[in-house]
Amino acid sequence: MKKAWLPVCLMALLAQQIIAQTVTKNNTDTSKVVTITSAFKPSLRPSSKINFSAATPFIDNSKVSMQYVVPAQNISFGYQAVAVTPLAYIADSTKAQKRNHFIKIGLGNLNAMIAEAGFNVGDGIKNNTFITGGLQKIKGVLFAQEYSDVNFSINSVHQIGESHDFSVKFTTGSTTRYAYGFRPTTIPYTKDNILNKYNSAGVSVHLSNKTDALFGIHYAPSISFNYLQSGVEEREYETSIAAPVSKNLGTDFKISVQPTISFSNTVLPLIPNNLTISNNLFSMPSTFSWITSKFQVHLGAAPTSNNGVYAVLPDVKAVAVLPNNPVRFEIGWSGCFDKNNLRSLVAFNPWVRIPNSFSNTKVVEQYLGVKIPVGDHFSYGATISLFEYENQTLFVNSFTDGRLFKVLFEPTMRAFQFHANMSYTLQDKLNILGGIRFKKYSGLTVQKEAWGLLPLELNGSLHWKFSNKLSFTSSVYAWDGAQSMNAQLVTKKLPAAADFSVGATLAVVKNAKFWLQVNNLLNNKYERWNQYEVFGRNVVAGFVYSFSGKQ
Repeated sequence: MKKAWLPVCLMALLAQQIIAQTVTKNNTDTSKVVTITSAFKPSLRPSSKINFSAATPFIDNSKVSMQYVVPAQNISFGYQAVAVTPLAYIADSTKAQKRNHFIKIGLGNLNAMIAEAGFNVGDGIKNNTFITGGLQKIKGVLFAQEYSDVNFSINSVHQIGESHDFSVKFTTGSTTRYAYGFRPTTIPYTKDNILNKYNSAGVSVHLSNKTDALFGIHYAPSISFNYLQSGVEEREYETSIAAPVSKNLGTDFKISVQPTISFSNTVLPLIPNNLTISNNLFSMPSTFSWITSKFQVHLGAAPTSNNGVYAVLPDVKAVAVLPNNPVRFEIGWSGCFDKNNLRSLVAFNPWVRIPNSFSNTKVVEQYLGVKIPVGDHFSYGATISLFEYENQTLFVNSFTDGRLFKVLFEPTMRAFQFHANMSYTLQDKLNILGGIRFKKYSGLTVQKEAWGLLPLELNGSLHWKFSNKLSFTSSVYAWDGAQSMNAQLVTKKLPAAADFSVGATLAVVKNAKFWLQVNNLLNNKYERWNQYEVFGRNVVAGFVYSFSGKQ
């Protein structure tokens, strides 16, 4: 029995021991961390790439042609021949170069006297008013060979906002001459019998936009009023209105319209009633332009009403610049009307006898020109033109003594013209200008010759700035004499003549300069107008003082 229970007891003890170990093992496993290691490593799929293989570089032997024109480094001045009055007295050009307060005085032989003054008011940026006045007098050796001029002007410019400029100019003056060219000289005239005096006054108003207005339009309207009165109570009133408008079409194209109108009434004292002459001119030039760096083309016309007579004048022009070359060619066909009234005729011939009617001169020109810059400082050019005139003004001596000139209106006339000019500019130290103008008149239907018009003119000037204190100037004007006809219908050609002038300016202090002007240096007693001998040599000297120290 005892042997039977022994195995049973051993088996029970062994089972209890196994259960105890199992409980202990379970209690211990709850506090352990199990790490599992795997050989698999997750990664992104590699992206596909284009592989570039290094290649031998390609050698480009071609050359790109680039066109660039270097402009001439000089200032080009236009030349225009000017008429010389028979007074051989050229006002000294040594004036204050900037609009500052200045006073200028000069005296010379032939009882010559010059006095000028100018004053500037405003900030010089947005508002500026320049007031100037002057007096010139000279007296020759012949009876009544005298000239005097008194003038006064106010020029005011104002900026309106940021887009407009507004200017007003007022001028007034009085010029006195005597008709001393009567023949024979023994006629017992007094000065009052041959007085030739003109008083003038004028005002002009101008407005322009500096920035494009609505639709990119640029405009610059202006209006002016002028009054002129002679010593024998001849009076003239003139009103002129201009309203140019232009618009750019892109970068290369432009259209412009320039309507202008001029009304003038000239009153001549006659018995029993005064004679009033009306002269009205209306024109509207319209142009389409194509402008590039290589060429310019202007196509247009100018419808015009000349005292009620309608005409369309041409306005065609083409400009071409040679590639890789500064040579400039120009060809054109243009027309205009030159208005003839008391003011314009007196400006051309101071001894004119006012006609009882006026006709405006129609001018049509066909021309071909070239301009050639040479280097950085020198340039020259030439133009050949064919002119056609209608109602061209000609001048012949009138009255029995020929002291005044009668105005003749030639119905048709032609002219061939050759015009050449040159310029040399070296900074502001040296400036030389020269030109020649030759005209051959033909095709006159009423008169035999182009009375009073010069067939050949030569003009030249020099300005040399020797130092900051000393400068020299000179000018020459020469011409071939015009055809003339005196009161007895005797015709002749006036001899050729030349007028040479020199001048100098010396700065003595910061604010003052001494100046010297010698007119008609060679003392030529020529006649620009028949029977009117000019003054001889005229030497004038003086000083100019600038209150601001800027001259």
